[in-house]
Amino acid sequence: MLSPASGFMPSRGLRTPRRRWSWAPGAVVTQRPRGVDYTPERGRLEFYVLWSPNEPPRQLSSKCHRKCYQTRLPLPLPSHLVIFGLGDWNHFSQKTSISVEILVSPDIKPQRIGNLGPETRCLVWEGDWRVDVLMASFKQAQSGHPFKLLLTVNEPLFNSTPTRPFQAPEPSQSPVLPEDAVQGLDGPSEAKSQNSTMIFKKISAEKKFSPVSENMLLLSAPKISPQQGEFEIRKKMCHPNPIQLNKTRRALFEFPASEQQQESEDLDIKELQVCPSPRWCHAMCLSDPETAVLIGGEGANQQCCKDALWKLEIDSDFWFPMDFPEQDSIPQCSWGHSATYDPDTKRIYIFGGMREGKRYGAIYILDTTSWKWLHVSAKGKVPTLAYHSATIYRQELFVFGGAFPKMSSLEPGACSNALFIFNPEYEIWYQPIIEGEKPLPRLGHSATLLRNKMIIFGGQRASTYLNDMHFLDLGFMEYTSVPFLPGQPSARSFHAAIPVSDQKVLISGGCNAKGAFRDAYTFHLDTLTWNTVKHADLCSVPRAGHTLLNLTCAHLTDTDKESRGKHNLCMVLVFGGSDRAGSFYNSTVKLQLDLKEVKGGSEDPA
Repeated sequence: MLSPASGFMPSRGLRTPRRRWSWAPGAVVTQRPRGVDYTPERGRLEFYVLWSPNEPPRQLSSKCHRKCYQTRLPLPLPSHLVIFGLGDWNHFSQKTSISVEILVSPDIKPQRIGNLGPETRCLVWEGDWRVDVLMASFKQAQSGHPFKLLLTVNEPLFNSTPTRPFQAPEPSQSPVLPEDAVQGLDGPSEAKSQNSTMIFKKISAEKKFSPVSENMLLLSAPKISPQQGEFEIRKKMCHPNPIQLNKTRRALFEFPASEQQQESEDLDIKELQVCPSPRWCHAMCLSDPETAVLIGGEGANQQCCKDALWKLEIDSDFWFPMDFPEQDSIPQCSWGHSATYDPDTKRIYIFGGMREGKRYGAIYILDTTSWKWLHVSAKGKVPTLAYHSATIYRQELFVFGGAFPKMSSLEPGACSNALFIFNPEYEIWYQPIIEGEKPLPRLGHSATLLRNKMIIFGGQRASTYLNDMHFLDLGFMEYTSVPFLPGQPSARSFHAAIPVSDQKVLISGGCNAKGAFRDAYTFHLDTLTWNTVKHADLCSVPRAGHTLLNLTCAHLTDTDKESRGKHNLCMVLVFGGSDRAGSFYNSTVKLQLDLKEVKGGSEDPA
């Protein structure tokens, strides 16, 4: 805990040319020059904020008669804040509250992060930023603007607290009058119509008293004469308290309107989405080693996910929605589409999918350097596909298989086994001439690129599930059918597949007519062998239609990994999916896979 003894409060108006900060658990220590006093002036209270372990605490300034303190801090928004006061707290009452807020933009409501006071002199904050505050901070950071830390002193009105303990009335008791006064009104109807003011006039007519200042009610136990005491008693009995006027007694326990509004707004803030809704058949890819982009997906009851665009900061596990209010070329809500990242051009290509009332062959490009969308009106024979596979090879998009959606419904139609290539430079689709025997038409399969070979596995054709494997050599444009191998996974579709080296593919989950799988396998291209992967977290639940992302360098060769001593290690990220029994997932799981491989066949669906 920070204290004056820690001695890191800088003196007002002084600069210390030599200051070294030492950080240790539970203490902050500074070496200060001799003869310099860092204690606050007598009777003064100063506030400081600590927002970075690499920066000293910054003092807040006050320009409003010490009722408001503020300072500017650089963006991005920190994940931790420590705000504390040093000095004399005695000139604040015990009921004083100092609200602590973060203001990013004048157009965005500040986010309250806590309160300080005589009983709470240090605030340590670690939490989540509101979505609107976070999005505004990104725009402000691009302009080089800082954000403000605001402290507002809220001192309660002295006469707002009752001078004696409050007791709730009995059910038969008036919220204003005492019980005996109420009983006096239980006579004829004329008497019942009398109010407290009339009773007060009647009592005043019986005996006159000199007016007493209302401030006397605020004095603590003054010495008064018996007559004055009788007046005070009768005044309390007969005259409505100004606080209670036109209110029920319950109103004393209600928050002011501003506080009620604040509580309501805080409740609304808590209800904001902080992660994508549960889904499957979405598209997700890396835009750089620290960031992933999620697009679309299908939720429960075959409904498209309305929260279609999200970005994930992988290190902090923080999701925030992508909003492009000034751009029209944004993909609509869809599922069964593909999103493929080209590391050479730093672009993400979104193609196909199923969406109501829209064309299925549209292609969108997201430039991850400027975060701007481009809707391409491609030329050539434009395919209209869903549940296909898409791979980037030499800055061209290779699309294989999938289903032709029925224009009259949201159901997939006939399957395809054609290969389409999109050239971004000329914005044209074309079909190459390919040698060898084509794979069967299919949807929900995987196509993984290992060096210059595309590994096609599984999928389904109508109600028939497949587990065959084919190679497509992209150099010679030739198909090769792979014979059935020992330990090969059972027939499935909507599984996830990623390269974990230049010679190895990891396959996870999927489903067939019985349900979803909870297994995982690796396929070795160099030895043409299948191995079972045993991992409790990766295989914890049945999962299909999910996403696997390789957070390790996938282009590393097995030789490189052996030289680094990490031959079997691979960091993967798992998101979304469904168990095909009505449950959908939106969890984000990062796993360090040892890829302990066991020879063996596939398991039945869970």
